[in-house]
Amino acid sequence: MTDLLTVIPVFNGERFLLATLACLAAQTRRPDRVVVLDNGSTDSTPEIVAGFASLRCEFRRNETNLGVLGNLNRCLSLSRETRHLHLIMADDLVQPEFNATLLEALAVLPGRGLAYCFNETISQSGAVLGRNQQRPTGASRRIPLNRFLGPQSELATVLLPGVILKTEFQEPVCLFHDLPQVADGLFLAEWAALTGGVVEVPQFLCQYRLHPFNASSRQMYDLKCFVDDEWDLTSRIFDWFQEPRPAHAWRRLRLLLLHAARMQVKIDMMDHLRPPFADEIRRRRVERVGRAAAALGWTVVRLRDALRRLAGRPGRAAELISNAHVEP
Repeated sequence: MTDLLTVIPVFNGERFLLATLACLAAQTRRPDRVVVLDNGSTDSTPEIVAGFASLRCEFRRNETNLGVLGNLNRCLSLSRETRHLHLIMADDLVQPEFNATLLEALAVLPGRGLAYCFNETISQSGAVLGRNQQRPTGASRRIPLNRFLGPQSELATVLLPGVILKTEFQEPVCLFHDLPQVADGLFLAEWAALTGGVVEVPQFLCQYRLHPFNASSRQMYDLKCFVDDEWDLTSRIFDWFQEPRPAHAWRRLRLLLLHAARMQVKIDMMDHLRPPFADEIRRRRVERVGRAAAALGWTVVRLRDALRRLAGRPGRAAELISNAHVEP
């Protein structure tokens, strides 16, 4: 009987897969099983898995390429074979105490749910670029649903590799939806809403690798993926909050203004990288949030960037372009 199953969905993962396998082998509490679910790789991914002697891995290849989300949903089908399921992409890392810490935290849940930790962003070479959440440290604790959904709805999402799902040998309670840029954020919010069990581990135990080859970088010139999917995620999660009407109305206004500001940062990025696409985003912003919210979003971003420059830091758009190493 498997208590912890780790699954790595991968397509042409030769650049970083070895490091991901190594971080699993270095766990103080190793997975009972590791499955590498290959989506039709044409590089040396199979040879890397076969030659990795520090950890026994089951290599499975899909008959056809199912796409990123299709492969993730196939990973979820393995939930019936384990009490706890961990999905980690082939370019991300977890610290050696990740498994042991999150499994201990999940023991407080009587049924299905999830535990999550905080994450750092790293470069292609593994250098730490920054921490994505700045919250107090402390003991692991079960948190209210709204506290988890709040950051998810604002795109300050928990990272999938930093989560262990408690599945209890049952079918998954939900699947990944067709929102490629934000599918993991929506999936985790829905899992939490349907199970009601969320445990926060306030430690930085997960590392997300930012590089030009990941899905986020590839999709940044697709209007649906880069812009529309974010508002679709926010709108869906908004309906899962349990709160009085006045608080619900205020939350909707706040989310609208936040979305307008995020779109302004994207416009600033594309003014540098691809100006015609920046104009597309401007038009979509007016359609989505209206002219008043768009103007407020512009103002907020300009004030924030001015404060960043006073502190000797680049504007947010320039920082994102630099960290991602993207090209026009």
